Amino acid sequence: MEDKMDKRIEVLEAIAKDMKDDAKDFDGKPFNGKIVGEYFGCQGAAIAALCNIVKSLLEKVSYDT
Repeated sequence: MEDKMDKRIEVLEAIAKDMKDDAKDFDGKPFNGKIVGEYFGCQGAAIAALCNIVKSLLEKVSYDT
């Protein structure tokens, strides 16, 4: 189980880095539908990854009780 937890931590660190990089990459770009769509796509991917981690943590709690 510790390997799985290590993987979750790696994923969380990667999400945080991606979000920071995205903020830099999108800074100063024109505010148009294409750019907004790209940014929302990045945000959606991050939210999905976070949801998967929360789900795996909740499943662990369910199995431990």
